[in-house]
Amino acid sequence: MFGPTSPSPYKFPIHTATHPEIKRWKSDFLKLKKMGLCCYTNVLCYGIGIIAIVFIVKMVKKMLLERKLARWNNTPKDVVILHGFPAAKVVPNASPFVLKVLTFLRMANINYKLDRKDVFGPKGKTPWISLNGEHTADSQMIIDYLRKKFEKSLNGSYSEEHLAIGTAVRVMLEEHAFWGVALDRFIFSGTVTQIMKANPIYLWTLKFVAGFIVRRSANAHGIGRHSEKEIVQLVSKDIRTVSKILGNKKFILGDEPCEDDCAIFGMLAQFLWGLPGSPYEKLVNGELTNIKEYCMRMKEKFYADWDYCLAK
Repeated sequence: MFGPTSPSPYKFPIHTATHPEIKRWKSDFLKLKKMGLCCYTNVLCYGIGIIAIVFIVKMVKKMLLERKLARWNNTPKDVVILHGFPAAKVVPNASPFVLKVLTFLRMANINYKLDRKDVFGPKGKTPWISLNGEHTADSQMIIDYLRKKFEKSLNGSYSEEHLAIGTAVRVMLEEHAFWGVALDRFIFSGTVTQIMKANPIYLWTLKFVAGFIVRRSANAHGIGRHSEKEIVQLVSKDIRTVSKILGNKKFILGDEPCEDDCAIFGMLAQFLWGLPGSPYEKLVNGELTNIKEYCMRMKEKFYADWDYCLAK
């Protein structure tokens, strides 16, 4: 047993501040500290650089948008300028939302002009309109704005209950069935190259770029995570639902069209004419004849100049 003053039988190396191993540890620690500081500095610089680039891009986009809008601040009084995609070879517009607004303008007898150059406006959306120095984006917001501006009512004597049915059909088509159009046109069948009239290189570039955006957006929505077969089944069910609601009526609610017929026609026209060879075209031309008859009825009533409206 060792007492407090008894020498230890074990010999340990005595380390001091001058010991070579301690010096090496200190040197290594200082190097690591310096490397860490450099790393943090680099990360900070990269972060500041990225923030600066994002800020500059946003400022440039804002400046370009302001210039674009300024070009349309002085337009003929009370004439709506409808900005959107060019006409297609099979429908007056391959965008169901542009066709929706175009149909509303015709149903409401509102003077309008088409602009096919400045496709995207506020919010980065199409269509958008310019009217008396004011600019509005989003097809439904456009219709709401024009209805109030020109005091137009296209809903006749339909009850609130009936109008709610029309709205439900519209929302189903625009928020769900729409993805059947986009995915078939840019991903599954690539029919955009068949229905649009443009330089082939431009069309294939559009198919690639728009296809990437559509795929990413469809995945974010959720429907894009399904297989092609599953998506076709889901969208076909939507079209069948519209067919059942339409029944033997001339328009979605009865003998006269309502405001929501603009959007419903805008979407169904794509299935009938805008997706050649697709399962949806075959469905509408075969089993769901009342959908085809509905589209023909809308075409005859509001597009007597249909052939003139198509891309030549």
